[in-house]
Amino acid sequence: MKNLQNLRKFSYIILYIFIALLILSTPAAAEFFQGNLTEFVKSEKIISIPIFSPAEKIEIEAGTDTVVSAADKEDISLKAGEIYFISQNDIKKSKETQTAAELKAGWGIQIMASSTEAKAKAFKAEAAAKIEAELIILAEDELFKVVAGFYDQRSEAEKLQQDLEAAGYNGWPRELELAENRNIAKSEAEAVTETEVETETEVETENEAETENEVGAAEDSPPEQEGLILYNQAGEKLKEAYVFEIEGEFKANSKKMQGEFQLGPLADSVLFSYKTEIEELTAHLLQNYFSLAAPSRALKAQAVLYRTSILYQLETQGARLENLNYLKFGSLNPAFKEAAAATKSEVLIRDNEFYYNKDFSLKSINKPKTGTVALAQAEYNYEEIINYYYDRSEIVNLNNLIDSEEKLSARIERGLYLKEIRQMSWSGPRVITVIDYNLDNDRLKLKPVLAQGLVPGREDLADLIKRHKAIAGVNGGYFHYSGRPLGLLYINQELVSEPIHQRSALLIDQDNNISFAQVDWQGELLIGPAEQKIKIDGVNREAKKEEIIVFNYFYGPRMSALDQDHYDVVVRDNKILGVENKAGVKTAIPPDGFIIRFSAQRSDIKNLIPELKNKKITLNYNFSPNLNENKIVHAVGGGPRLLKAGKINITGQEENFQNDILNGRAPRTAVALTKDNHLLLLTIDGRQSDLSVGMSLEELAQTLKGLGAVEAINLDGGGSARMVIRGFTMSNPSEKRLISNGVIVDEKNN
Repeated sequence: MKNLQNLRKFSYIILYIFIALLILSTPAAAEFFQGNLTEFVKSEKIISIPIFSPAEKIEIEAGTDTVVSAADKEDISLKAGEIYFISQNDIKKSKETQTAAELKAGWGIQIMASSTEAKAKAFKAEAAAKIEAELIILAEDELFKVVAGFYDQRSEAEKLQQDLEAAGYNGWPRELELAENRNIAKSEAEAVTETEVETETEVETENEAETENEVGAAEDSPPEQEGLILYNQAGEKLKEAYVFEIEGEFKANSKKMQGEFQLGPLADSVLFSYKTEIEELTAHLLQNYFSLAAPSRALKAQAVLYRTSILYQLETQGARLENLNYLKFGSLNPAFKEAAAATKSEVLIRDNEFYYNKDFSLKSINKPKTGTVALAQAEYNYEEIINYYYDRSEIVNLNNLIDSEEKLSARIERGLYLKEIRQMSWSGPRVITVIDYNLDNDRLKLKPVLAQGLVPGREDLADLIKRHKAIAGVNGGYFHYSGRPLGLLYINQELVSEPIHQRSALLIDQDNNISFAQVDWQGELLIGPAEQKIKIDGVNREAKKEEIIVFNYFYGPRMSALDQDHYDVVVRDNKILGVENKAGVKTAIPPDGFIIRFSAQRSDIKNLIPELKNKKITLNYNFSPNLNENKIVHAVGGGPRLLKAGKINITGQEENFQNDILNGRAPRTAVALTKDNHLLLLTIDGRQSDLSVGMSLEELAQTLKGLGAVEAINLDGGGSARMVIRGFTMSNPSEKRLISNGVIVDEKNN
């Protein structure tokens, strides 16, 4: 692992020298996501509100339908009216007789945080295969945090941070205290119980005993305590778990509760808290301070203000919000839910900052201003009510706020630049990598390339670029798992794969001019002097029932074996050489011709077999727009369209894309054209919550527009999304995937 990391670091150094890398740090356009707010966004945006101060034990008096649950364990229904206890300790022993663990201070690199223990464990297990440093899960601030390494000095941890970044893990140094036996972990002033440090109980290995010896666990060592213990009134253990969830109507330390709550370890105590999210908490605050008679306009105005104040609490306190235990959690009246929903994600800003930096009152969660209801009764709408009290404020949607910084700018070649942009948004962090190619540079050219030069075929993008001796490139269009392209691929005026659903494509003409269009086609064969027309259904793909498919040299030297239900017509130099119908034969594909495979059910062609030999045949591909008239040399299909004439124009439904591409955030690849004739090849990393969450198509279009693009289409994304420059991967792919085709930048004389 270390050798690989060192090799990768050395490779990056060589690359930076080779392309004369210039690192620029430009001021961020805005700084909304500061302090703990960034970590809150990265860790699923779950808010924890302590109901009591941490206690040695929590007494539960069960009501009707009170259920205790824990991850990967069966639920326990508590008996109504009976008393239960939850503690870290044996409730029969006094707290004073327990021996405290010896603690040692040090430094590590935090690389992940989650509100759920299961996700933290899964992340740790996956990272353990790539990271040699010790991995620890800390439970603090109601989050489960994965920390790598434990060093005496910060400088040692920072060295590890560089190795982690090279391996694709983005983290930051932090102080921590760990027990010598690693069964207890503390962070700064607060200690937390660590359940999984020295042994990998969740991950099976081929040599389990060897793995345990490597991490120093004795074979006969007792199992570690899981964190909390649920006892009945007699002091008998019922269940152990790191965190318990409790749901229903019950009493906790004699206080009535209704809803879903969580109990977790904090030092040697138990923290009893309510889990919520920002919109629900906003509604609870409205319900606490307003009567049901309040006008909806007043509720909406105050919802925006409370949401803004909550952000300040999250920024300064983290996800665990103190001093809110006066709220009665549980049932919410629909009126307050509706007011929060009507202004969902809306907050106040001013001068590219949250308004609480301008108005101290919004740093606290206060009662509504006296005149709020009166203004609403006077027909002020909620925006006007806010403007009345908060001068020069602006109501914005959290989802539209982005902190953006250009972290990297590099000259690859004359007219070819690399940029890396790091963003923080309400949806999470985003990493954008851009190749900016000045199309006026006549030394370079753009073209699509086919993996292994064959259909079907798959290849690593770096190998594909190396084989073509290209400078840089990204993944191209969609493909079948076998490697067969799905959609238009047109190379050197030869059709590799036909268009589907009139999807958007990148078109490159003989002068390296770039354009985008939705491409349709109609293929036909003209046979004999009478030019009998036969419709073609596809190119270089399996022939379905009654289809006629053309195969050319991109398919390889031979066809797949014939079955008894198909025939092959062999064409060379526009003349039919003959027909093959023997099952099992792999018909040779002429390098200067093609094969027509058709179903035996096509009697209209089958009846012509005796008179086909030596007849002239013409293969026509009729494209719309006309590729020949437009002197198009190369084309690669993708889609949907993102920008047209400078405006966002997403054609996903029109181009018949499935929901997994249209909806949600994902790693993306796109190609765009700017007004000043620059081509942008762009990748967005995704599916890595601590590094980059990806983008929706709408966000991708907005990003490209912000970079000056006026025309743009989406390409294949997900695990395929990747950028390579001179053999080095510059993006952070979510997985290692072989692809079917790519788009490369090459020297013209190559």
